[in-house]
Amino acid sequence: MLFELNISDFVLIKKAQLRFDEGLNVLTGETGAGKSMVLGALNLVMGGTASKDAVRIGSDKALINASFQTNPTVNSILMNQMIPTDDEVIILSREIQSKGKSQSRINGQMVTLSQLKQVTEALINIHGQNEHQTLLGKEEQLTLLDAYGGEQHEGILKNIRRYYDEINELRESLAVLEDKSNDRVKQLDYINYQINEIELAKLKPGEDIELEKSFEYLNHMGQIKETIENAIEFFNGDYGDGTIGSLSSINGQFRKLEGFHEMLDGFGLRLKDIFYLMEDLSKDLVHYSEKLDVDPEKLKALEERLDTINTLKTKYGQGIELIISHYDSLCSERENLESIESKIAEVNQAIENKMATYFSEASKLSELRAKAAKAFEKALEQELHELNMKEASFRIELIQNHSVRRMGIDEIDFLITTNIGQPFRALKKVVSGGELSRLMLAIKIVIGRIDEVATLVFDEIDTGISGITANIVGEKLSKIAMNSQIICITHLPQIAVYADHHYLIEKSSDGTQTETVLSKLDEGKMEDEISRLVGGAKVTESTTQHAREMLKNARDKKIILRH
Repeated sequence: MLFELNISDFVLIKKAQLRFDEGLNVLTGETGAGKSMVLGALNLVMGGTASKDAVRIGSDKALINASFQTNPTVNSILMNQMIPTDDEVIILSREIQSKGKSQSRINGQMVTLSQLKQVTEALINIHGQNEHQTLLGKEEQLTLLDAYGGEQHEGILKNIRRYYDEINELRESLAVLEDKSNDRVKQLDYINYQINEIELAKLKPGEDIELEKSFEYLNHMGQIKETIENAIEFFNGDYGDGTIGSLSSINGQFRKLEGFHEMLDGFGLRLKDIFYLMEDLSKDLVHYSEKLDVDPEKLKALEERLDTINTLKTKYGQGIELIISHYDSLCSERENLESIESKIAEVNQAIENKMATYFSEASKLSELRAKAAKAFEKALEQELHELNMKEASFRIELIQNHSVRRMGIDEIDFLITTNIGQPFRALKKVVSGGELSRLMLAIKIVIGRIDEVATLVFDEIDTGISGITANIVGEKLSKIAMNSQIICITHLPQIAVYADHHYLIEKSSDGTQTETVLSKLDEGKMEDEISRLVGGAKVTESTTQHAREMLKNARDKKIILRH
């Protein structure tokens, strides 16, 4: 049950606090006073779409708080979502900033909109203005029938929707495979060409680096030979008159000075070491030079090999490792393409199996719907008769259409006849707006009997009705309010007189700003408001007396209804 709604800086409402109670809570006010704002605020705190236009001009944010008496279903949801609860009261908050962002909280803890909606669906049902038009939609009609069927329908329908999604996913996979299969020959030819090209190259990791080194070496062979020859000539000369020969002569002279002084002995030893070092180096250079030979064929082969590798790098990746990696991917893709026919067969089999499961569940639901439809028809006819559609008969037509759809295999049509002897016809061809309103109210009553939601909100569900029928609707709402809290926005005095708690919504202006004000009416103010609803702009003693009589009759009727 909703027992308090606080609204701050929302559209034209600066600040409002509404305390609701058990029974029938009625909200009235002149057209344009802001009745829809209250419903809008309630919709937002229930998880509706937020807009920066919801924020009152001049304010930074709008804030809406709703306090509910909780129930076991809600407490279970809160526990699963790790949200604190005291098992008695739950407080929902919605903050909408002027920049358009919004925040939602449950018992002070920030939550997502999906979390908020999961909770509010178990707290309150809001039936908005013109919602009865949805009765004309086939999917909505199936939804209503399944709502009447309860948890059993819901469980099977959940499975059906899961299978439906899985079948669609498989069909999408099949379409992709079939597209690939259509171009399979061309793709395989191109992939095989690439694979063969890489295989023929017989690449080895790191080979390109070694080849580049070898190519550079051979390509500079002339420079290398010239440098070696210059070094050999430097060491040996043409006739042994090179550096080594000079060192040998000087070394011989120092040997003749051995023993004269220790410093001279040291010089001699160092010269000797240098002589042997240079002699070894000279021999190595001569030995190396004998092996030096420019091989044009080898250089050409290296160049051709590098050209092959560089061509592959340009096509498949800047490095042998990347080319090999691309090759592995090509082989994997070739394998996939070669096995595509078997994969198509596998997916087709998976679709066939999933569809068998789908149709099995859909058939179960179809049987349940057929049974539920009979009970729904009977219960709804009774309510329609009580809502002054005494000659109305209602039928639900179910036809199985064996195609895979999200709602199952049933096609539905709500049929009605409002006069004896007239054939059953689709709703849109028969009923008026007022009759549709009563039909929607009757459906909500029937479904509400098996619904755990304690609060029902009706926004001008009385559209299109008047007179005796309006009075009957008022009685019906009062009767429902014996077991559920009703919040009803109405413009009809015949309904408003049945209010257990009456709230007036007014618009005021100080010349610079317009503000919507909400107030709870005492008995005297209730009489004034009913008089306004009866008499319109001109309230007379006659309309006041009539309002007084209407309120008395409603009070007497409520005593009879509730005892």
